[in-house]
Amino acid sequence: MRCCLVAFVEPAPEEFGRDAWPLHVTWVPPFDVPAEPDLGHVLTAHAAIGTEVVGEAWFGARHDVRVAELARTEAIDALHRGLLAVLADQGVDVLGMRHVRDEFRPHVSAQGERVLAVGAPVHLEDVALVDMRPDGDPSRRRVLRTWPLG
Repeated sequence: MRCCLVAFVEPAPEEFGRDAWPLHVTWVPPFDVPAEPDLGHVLTAHAAIGTEVVGEAWFGARHDVRVAELARTEAIDALHRGLLAVLADQGVDVLGMRHVRDEFRPHVSAQGERVLAVGAPVHLEDVALVDMRPDGDPSRRRVLRTWPLG
């Protein structure tokens, strides 16, 4: 199963198209896992996180992905690293991942005209496990489970 871990910052349907993501922060980029990872014990140790948009940037190899960069707080960093550690303990290859640990830049990618403005408050209250190929279909995404923080 190919999954990622995100925090939605707007309401998210259970399923959506590859090009129709709700606004979100990616905690852990896509990874392969044989079964749903057990994350509950890590997430109860972290309270909901408040942060804000501190800038706009362009990500991607061609610098064509508009993002709203978030303030990288200790709480954000601790949750990100905690998720990586728990996944590693469950056999996920986190060492080969890009844009994690010190390279992690918390952000919300723009979705068409939907983008967060500099100064906008952002409340991260849960972590969602998203299947990147539900039923073998790479054009769809499915929220498998959402865990509250705290």
